[in-house]
Amino acid sequence: MSLQPASTSQTATTSQDACYISLLGLAEYFRTSQPPNIKRCIQCLQALFTFNPPSKVEARTHLQMGQILMTYTHNIDKAREHLEKAWKLSESLLNFDDVKFDTASMLAELYKQIDQVPLAKAMLRKAIELSQNNVYWHCKLLLQLSQLHANDKEYTLASELLAVGAESADESSATYLKVLFLLSRAMILMIERKTNDVLALLNSAGAIIDNSIANPHQKEYLKVFFLVLQVCYYLALGQVKTVKPSLKQLQMSIQTIMAPNWPADEAKYRTISYKFDSWVTVFKCPTILKKRKRSGQTLKSLQLEVTKTFKKPLKINVWGFVP
Repeated sequence: MSLQPASTSQTATTSQDACYISLLGLAEYFRTSQPPNIKRCIQCLQALFTFNPPSKVEARTHLQMGQILMTYTHNIDKAREHLEKAWKLSESLLNFDDVKFDTASMLAELYKQIDQVPLAKAMLRKAIELSQNNVYWHCKLLLQLSQLHANDKEYTLASELLAVGAESADESSATYLKVLFLLSRAMILMIERKTNDVLALLNSAGAIIDNSIANPHQKEYLKVFFLVLQVCYYLALGQVKTVKPSLKQLQMSIQTIMAPNWPADEAKYRTISYKFDSWVTVFKCPTILKKRKRSGQTLKSLQLEVTKTFKKPLKINVWGFVP
């Protein structure tokens, strides 16, 4: 039996793979040029489709096209077209979670931008259903959907999703994520003025932060998040004297994360298994406080600002405290 056809086929496949790699390399070169040459980048990615690539390569390329169009252009219609093709191709593929759920997340964001929130919610619910065996993406998508419901003042639905997230994180022994969900849910309940439920969640989260978070950087950021919520909770109840110890602890935590030996965010999150820093704004909270502290804001002025904020409708988003 001749081996020539198999050899020829193998050579063709190798050559095709080399073309994919070359075009992707060129696309990235043009994207990262100064200034970026997005037109050339898109042309390189578009050229990949002429080789009739496998489904996974095609889906990933459509996702990349959608990402670039959303980031660098105003061509939302074309971005939508590519992302919807990426979702159609990747939805049923096994062992392709990153592309599948990244596509779902970005497509939901696009739908939100064009005021088609029902489509965004439906997309996220479908992706959540498919992601139950991937705790990273399952939690991310739950948070994203709960944010949409919170934006629409559907606080009960947002709270339910966050409760599911806390349970999923607990089942996966993802303690850090569990605390994020508990604190995010406390914020939603605070908006609804369900103070008794808020207290229970804060007590539960506080105990976990004190006793079960080993990573000192994760612990300090969660502590800041917790203390901000605790301050708001006490002020909401008019317990001005009770809030003072929490404000002092908050100041100490801010000083800790401002210390010269505190590592940069990039260094910290490279060692974190679940890199929520890229899409959970809770990490913005200490960053905001850092900037304000550098500008000379004192503990007293912070207290006044929080008090003033709470006298107005409380501006809280499900990812983190937004004064």
